[in-house]
Amino acid sequence: MGRINRGNTTKLSIKLSARARQNIDAAKKNLNLSAAGVILFELTKIMDNPPSRTEVLSLESKIDLENRHFPLTINKKISEMVNKLADDYDMKKNVLFGLIVSNHFENMDIETRSDANPDKLFIQVNEQLKKKMIDYSEENYIAMSGLVSYAILQGPYEGFPRYEGDETGDMFTSVPSYIKEIVKRRSQEMNIREHFFISLCLYKQFLSEEGRFT
Repeated sequence: MGRINRGNTTKLSIKLSARARQNIDAAKKNLNLSAAGVILFELTKIMDNPPSRTEVLSLESKIDLENRHFPLTINKKISEMVNKLADDYDMKKNVLFGLIVSNHFENMDIETRSDANPDKLFIQVNEQLKKKMIDYSEENYIAMSGLVSYAILQGPYEGFPRYEGDETGDMFTSVPSYIKEIVKRRSQEMNIREHFFISLCLYKQFLSEEGRFT
């Protein structure tokens, strides 16, 4: 995949706790994303149901934010949500979202894997699915590698996919080596080809009702 089209973006700098940084560093290796990509991956979900002002204020006594800032590039949609929340809560964005993001990652149990070296993965999917994947990646500024890795970790769609057309498209991305092994093992267990197993995982997350990226 080529470089993500940033489109209309803006900058956001936040403070993080040391513990949150550790988990972010572990997650970025496990998903083959940058640290910023990992934060954006979770921030997109967090903004669907952000904590209340009371909940955020309670975090100030629990979370120790470092003085240094972590810069992020966010799209217009997330930027508008960030600005509105900061205005509603009457808090500085760097602290408000530092607390929200740090709390989110501090509550995650992430272990750095030793078998997470990047490995190239061939993907063959329906063009409708491919377009949805590319659009989501560019609109949310999240690398395709992380989206694919996450989808495979969540497992395949259990039904039979339905598409608007029958044209297929190919692409390559990089995923951690352990995820490529999951593809090989699970496809053998299901007695299907690897590219079909991958497409089932991607369909589940991008085009089914149960997906995170629909």
